[in-house]
Amino acid sequence: MKVNLIKGDKVDPNTDYRDALPVNMYSVKKKILEANGYMLCYPGLKSFATGSGKDRGGVYNERRGGLYRVSGGKLISLSSSGAAHEVGDISGTDQAAMPYSFNTQAVIADGKMWLCDGSTVTQVTGGGIGSPIDGVWIDGYYFLTDGEYLYHTELTDESSINALSYATAEFMPDPSLGLGKTQDNKVIVFGRYTMEYFVNVATQYFAFKRIETRAQKIGIVATHAKCELGGKWYIVGGRKEESVSVHAIGLGDSEKIASREIDKIISKYSEAEMVDIRVEGRTEDGASFILIHLPRETLLFNLNIAQAFGLDFAWSLLKSGKYENVPHRAINGVFDPRSSKWIFGDRQGAQICELDNTSFAQYGENSEWYIFSPFVKLETLSIDQIAMETIPGHTTLEDAKVAISCTFNGLTYGKEWWMNYGQPTEYSQRFIVRRLGYVSDWIGFRFRGLTKSRMSFANFEIMAS
Repeated sequence: MKVNLIKGDKVDPNTDYRDALPVNMYSVKKKILEANGYMLCYPGLKSFATGSGKDRGGVYNERRGGLYRVSGGKLISLSSSGAAHEVGDISGTDQAAMPYSFNTQAVIADGKMWLCDGSTVTQVTGGGIGSPIDGVWIDGYYFLTDGEYLYHTELTDESSINALSYATAEFMPDPSLGLGKTQDNKVIVFGRYTMEYFVNVATQYFAFKRIETRAQKIGIVATHAKCELGGKWYIVGGRKEESVSVHAIGLGDSEKIASREIDKIISKYSEAEMVDIRVEGRTEDGASFILIHLPRETLLFNLNIAQAFGLDFAWSLLKSGKYENVPHRAINGVFDPRSSKWIFGDRQGAQICELDNTSFAQYGENSEWYIFSPFVKLETLSIDQIAMETIPGHTTLEDAKVAISCTFNGLTYGKEWWMNYGQPTEYSQRFIVRRLGYVSDWIGFRFRGLTKSRMSFANFEIMAS
């Protein structure tokens, strides 16, 4: 019997069948060895630079050809080799929005706005600035919101805001939590339960006009619960009178992309707890991912797998820590075209890291992964062996061991059997576990590793009699 590993099963204490999400593993779409895909370890983290504190946001500024991050209480710039230079002070501890224009790099955080000209950072203190929470740059303006009002800088002075250049979103009386920009150069105003679109019509004072026929009845739960990838916006939020979930927003439509398991994970949090969640996107090696940083978990959505096999197969969990479930440390990823590397900040401290496709280690330490099988009906049979399809011989260290355990109730797992995944250069080594014993009804398998070596697993074959 061939068994796939792309989706696993479990049971929870509320007498419910649930998805057992892979941890620090994700699916790769490929026809290989009678399987439609295989599981691969998520890239490791390698130190790139040292910042000034916990990461609060980053951007690659094409105009200035440089990578900027808000690290702790500082705006820093990073060279392609990882040298960090402090540019100026940024107050607060919250996530920062970082739009930029032809002339300046803006930082919006702590209810304030700063402009950087490349060498100095100046806080915008004019009477019309208010307490902005998010912003975008469009048509020569910094377009801002303070949660209630919409306003923008002067066309001739990016540090000046006319007290008459104010408007509000009008579709529903919900707070305006965030801003974005569409591919056709419109401003999106994300409310809690709505999305409205504004276009520049160059009117006096407030230069933008609401596009009345384009509004949507769906919104975000927090200012940074959104990201754009591949021409669509991905949000954590929803409609009024429905639970918070994950949605993909297209032109005039929306699609829920959360599986039932993801909805159950998100439902553990109150909206007050989710005020600081962050959503970001990443595309690499032809695969596109959405990362959702919740207070106690990090979710990974694989767009390619969702399109090929469905939403239930597209989700994983990412974590840091060897045994405990710590949210994945890497956050606010930015692709640096100077080095072709993905550079991330750190949720825990001043480390700045790069994704490392050659290793599974996080900052040189072992990292833990899990994958689960679906439940398999083997009533009154005895398992003679299971044979896993792997890629042996490519591990760089002799730490590639895998623990295998079984469950007969979907809730608890028994004794672990340890197997070598493969030694360096031993390309022909097979992964086989024998004599697992009698099965009275059905069985499920868990595979676990704590290594620095990346591993991949296709399907496995059960031989029973």
